[in-house]
Amino acid sequence: MIRRFGIDGQYGSETVAAVKAFQEKYGLTSTGKADEKTLAKMMELLKGVSNPIEESLPKVTSLGDKYSFQVKAKKDIGVYKYANVTENFRTIKKGTVFSVYGYTNAAWAVPGGFVQMKDVEPIPVTIKTGGLSKDMETEFRAFLKNEGIDSELNVHAIGNPSAELTAAGLDFVKVKQFLDKKGWYYKQ
Repeated sequence: MIRRFGIDGQYGSETVAAVKAFQEKYGLTSTGKADEKTLAKMMELLKGVSNPIEESLPKVTSLGDKYSFQVKAKKDIGVYKYANVTENFRTIKKGTVFSVYGYTNAAWAVPGGFVQMKDVEPIPVTIKTGGLSKDMETEFRAFLKNEGIDSELNVHAIGNPSAELTAAGLDFVKVKQFLDKKGWYYKQ
């Protein structure tokens, strides 16, 4: 359709033609007037846009309480209703520390919504192990290398052999999951 007037705030011939086309497309009586049924259909279609179909949303990997970790907002950031970071409904102030309970490829799942990964900084946590034998140390170091976790494993051989490691974000989660899988003692 060639538009002669463009957006002019008038309910003129172009608007009537556009409304008629919409009504015909959706099986409504083609009057060109934005009546109750036409407006209801428009609202129904708009609701589908703001409430995405669950299958179209990114998959969220849950960490649960056991593997949650904390992040700090780098700036004032939005909290979004959906995992595809749409429908911003509140703001978290710069410097606020809060927990992450899951993630997608670009967003962290936080209490009540999602934040963009790029807007937060994971807070490093030190994990201390106990009863770490030489074989366990070798296995731990191999795990860190294979996972690409760039953190130094500090081993203490005096008394009960132990180690310390500082990690943040998903690296922290991977280390805890490894230690749990092995059944090795640790605290944070």
